[in-house]
Amino acid sequence: MAPVQDDSSGYVKVWLEKINSSDPAVLHNQDDQDSTTPLSSTSPSPSSPSPFILHSLAEIPKRKRRMNSDTASNASGGTTRTGATTTSFQNRPILRPTPPSSRQRSPSPTRKVLNQLKVATPSLRVYQPDIRLEQPPTVRKLRSILINKLSGEVIPYSLQTQLRASDPDQFQVLSHLFEDPAIVHPASYTDRLWDVADKIYNEARRCHDNHLDESAWMKVVNNVLDSTELGEETSMLHVHSIQTQSVDPTLLPIHTSQSFAKKADLAFAFSSDHPSVAAAIEPVQKANPDLCLSQMTDAYTSTVPLACCLEVKEQGGDYNEAILQLGIWCAAGLERLRGLRTLGKPDSRSGLEEELPPFLGWTVVGHDWKFHISWKDEDGNVIVLGPWRSLNAGTSSHAEILILMALIRAVKDWLEKEYWVWMCRNVLDGLK
Repeated sequence: MAPVQDDSSGYVKVWLEKINSSDPAVLHNQDDQDSTTPLSSTSPSPSSPSPFILHSLAEIPKRKRRMNSDTASNASGGTTRTGATTTSFQNRPILRPTPPSSRQRSPSPTRKVLNQLKVATPSLRVYQPDIRLEQPPTVRKLRSILINKLSGEVIPYSLQTQLRASDPDQFQVLSHLFEDPAIVHPASYTDRLWDVADKIYNEARRCHDNHLDESAWMKVVNNVLDSTELGEETSMLHVHSIQTQSVDPTLLPIHTSQSFAKKADLAFAFSSDHPSVAAAIEPVQKANPDLCLSQMTDAYTSTVPLACCLEVKEQGGDYNEAILQLGIWCAAGLERLRGLRTLGKPDSRSGLEEELPPFLGWTVVGHDWKFHISWKDEDGNVIVLGPWRSLNAGTSSHAEILILMALIRAVKDWLEKEYWVWMCRNVLDGLK
């Protein structure tokens, strides 16, 4: 039987010559034409061995893959490319995270101002209570009065049932704050007291739970103050909103590169509607028509003495900003009081600044009411002392609200008796 002639080598040789001599574009078109040709017309018979079995793949040059002329989507980022233009991934920007240690936060302007006040004229410094800090006799006496008031019996005994039901956990530490059972209040009084405390509590809780703003917390503060008889006909003190009122700039501490113009929210004013206050200040106003009795520039609040301030922030607000505003307000008030005392008693020893009574105030940040006392030292510099832990209160529970109301009444009582008596004797009487 004659051997079958193998024409595979000739087939491959012709195919390679075709590749080497053809233009790539023509070859590409020819390949497309070949792809449409039926397999039966070009393929060897099944009995013929495949040409690719006889030759190594390395002997066959590989045709480079070419992009179609249509646009193709870049798989990495969705960008497009046309023709032979490609995107170089080696030149793409590589983003690396910044280590936490190299990040810088902008400095707090409030803390900077508080430090600048330390070198202002007169200086203003905020201190926490410390036994090593010398306090004037008037400050020590006031502190003792207020602490003794809050450490004693301030809650009617008949409210035990309501307090135990509203806050069983806190009730266990309130036993020393209840009045003697022998002290009996009318049911109408205790019922009204509880209703007021419950209303304040629910309003404050609503502000806290709904993350309300400062104006909503201001309503809570006003409700607390209204519950302590401030503003009633029998009260010498009224609460005034001073949010839009400016402090006299001539009374502010002086710094070479910083202005300390700040505003506060609320102030206790000795009201000219009260007969005793009117009798004391009207002769002064007649004798000195342009004389201001407070640090404010407002048409009314500048004509009445002010001695206590509140600065209010929403829950989570900045305490540093609150104490800055409170401290500047008190510093201006003390400077006005020093000037009035000098006018009222020109022969007095004006250098003894500790003779001036202190100014009082609260920073109110959400639920937390923090009490502060401010005074001038013998060099005329201002000290703001607080917060006093034993005098802090708030609105986060019914018991705290009752304690806060008792503290405000004690402050009101001191202002109407001690402070007002000093004001009349050392200032107003000399200006008539």
